[in-house]
Amino acid sequence: MKTFLVLVNTRSGGQDGPHLLNRFSEVVGSSEVPGEVINITEGTDDGGVVGPGPILHKYKDTADLRILVCGGDGTVGWVLSELEQIQFKYRPPPLAIIPMGTGNDLSRSFYWGGRYKDKPVRKVLYDVTEAEVVELDRWKLDFQGNEGEKHDRAIDQIPKQNCVFNNYFSLGIDAHIALQFHNARNANQDKFTSRTRNLLFYGLEGGKDLLIQKWKYLMEHVTVRCTLQDGRKVDITKKLKDYGAHSILFLNIKNYSGGTRPWKQKAGYNASPNDGLIEVIALDNIDLALLHIGGSGVFVCQASEVELSTTRAVPMQVDGEPMLVNPCCIRVNLHNKVQILDKNKSSTYPYRDPEIDEWAARKIQSSFKQYRRQKTGLSPREPSPAPGVT
Repeated sequence: MKTFLVLVNTRSGGQDGPHLLNRFSEVVGSSEVPGEVINITEGTDDGGVVGPGPILHKYKDTADLRILVCGGDGTVGWVLSELEQIQFKYRPPPLAIIPMGTGNDLSRSFYWGGRYKDKPVRKVLYDVTEAEVVELDRWKLDFQGNEGEKHDRAIDQIPKQNCVFNNYFSLGIDAHIALQFHNARNANQDKFTSRTRNLLFYGLEGGKDLLIQKWKYLMEHVTVRCTLQDGRKVDITKKLKDYGAHSILFLNIKNYSGGTRPWKQKAGYNASPNDGLIEVIALDNIDLALLHIGGSGVFVCQASEVELSTTRAVPMQVDGEPMLVNPCCIRVNLHNKVQILDKNKSSTYPYRDPEIDEWAARKIQSSFKQYRRQKTGLSPREPSPAPGVT
């Protein structure tokens, strides 16, 4: 029998966090479903938070342990970093995700969805049980300062907690827009509680840059060398400059920036989150503006290691955490591999459960109403016509 350890970040996803904490607590921890539910952002007497470390240590000798993280990509990264500090008696436990952040690209890449939906707890636990255990590469940023043009609001060192990434590392216009959003939200948190409003901010900032082109000359201040799969070292700086890259993206998973696919598969290049290779992608500002409607960047290469150097302060982001970084040299290399759960998209709950039957009925009803609206040409807010009424 599997043991479930549910780690909830109640500060993520508005009211979804406390709601999930209560719902899972009703089921997990019973004789029927062994395990425990923990609020990892609960405050401590010294002003900190509980964190995932203590509960992971408590279960380090448990066989068939499965972890369910309720939170965003940052929460998942936090848990994975804590996992590698613990010596488990059996293999390190695999991890599934209930997405509650904004981007949730890691969750999307392993088919757990882009945002939390009110799915019955027992159905979620069944999906976690049936999921396939796969590996995920994690990448490390080795940082060193460099000579060049500094900025008084830039940092001289990437914070330690951001020196390992699971999803992507990038620099240029995409990181600049993310940093603008981060600063605006910190200054006016009450104005950034809506997912739609957040996406609108990104759209407006991206639209402005189509005119301003703030990072048009990014490649005048950046050099990039990649080690390819066959061991050859290549300098791709000129290729990026010739393309007019406003951003350079080093992508480990399928998804980026809230579910976009910035890289389309090329013949002979199969992307995988566990092949020890990272996809290097060039984006200009038009590419970035079109990503959410199916656009893509330009695939440059797949690398087992990257060395880059900057000669001025440049915006960067690590798994969605933006920062302005003074001139530096960064080496990107493989850190380790961790166990993650890849959801079985075709799994069907085999037991009768009133809650699941009700949930399925609501889903069918919602889908049918949406179909009728499409057939009748109604907008989403208009009421559907009554049967027999035209």
